[in-house]
Amino acid sequence: MFSHHDRRGKCEWFQGLAEFVSHYNREVSTHYERTECLDIVRIGGSTAKQPEVLLTDSTDGKRMVIERKSVQWPLDYILRHNNEHIFAETFTETIRAETPGRFKDAYYELWVSARQMGTFDTRKVRDIAKQIGSRIGGSDSSELPLKGAQPVGWTFGLATDDENGDRKGIAVIHSNSISLEDFGDESAKIGTAAEMQNQLEAASLKFADYSDATRLVLLDFFGTELFEDDIVALMTSISIPSNIDEVWMTAREWVSENDFEVGYRRLFCRHGAATA
Repeated sequence: MFSHHDRRGKCEWFQGLAEFVSHYNREVSTHYERTECLDIVRIGGSTAKQPEVLLTDSTDGKRMVIERKSVQWPLDYILRHNNEHIFAETFTETIRAETPGRFKDAYYELWVSARQMGTFDTRKVRDIAKQIGSRIGGSDSSELPLKGAQPVGWTFGLATDDENGDRKGIAVIHSNSISLEDFGDESAKIGTAAEMQNQLEAASLKFADYSDATRLVLLDFFGTELFEDDIVALMTSISIPSNIDEVWMTAREWVSENDFEVGYRRLFCRHGAATA
């Protein structure tokens, strides 16, 4: 499954749905075009429960609505992932601002407990990164390695891995070894299936006013335990709400050993067979 989460902005059309609809049109031989982004309509100061986007087929006038949902396992995966990015960015900014040019002579590693930071909000994560950055930036080389237990566990020093070659600078490594629950493959399948069910039921609430349209849910999966084929197998344990016509998922389409493009798979179609 995807290990990176970086969707920003309110209108999902510009965050990947346009590409999905193009794929759908090619695969299903339709001509859907965007009619309206529904999720950003404001009514009485609050956002009504609406799908992400309304589409109309330019050839026959048929309508389709799409709701996009994220399925993550463990349940705090996206929060922890985003916190890791925020921490690394803020720590690097702090080091550069307080000690410009330092730590360029060798390869250093900062190990920090991602598990302990997982539940903090953005402001807290930034504060932690600044505290650790200031401590390291104000240290003398003779003090290395440095360690701390507050506000989270961390260690800093020269890298010991010979495979680093000629690399120089600081690598921020988010260690999950501190107080990490051991999520195995089977528990990941059970947890992911339960979260799929929750997200599909939540999506179905958005379709109440669109009985005349095809109602489609696009699922994005985030985690490190499962693969796309595992998700396909989980569909046998899912009860699809009656007002959902199709379920699709984003999937990795590998173009090389280390690189992939975003593709799509249909997991469920109420009026036809699912496609892998």
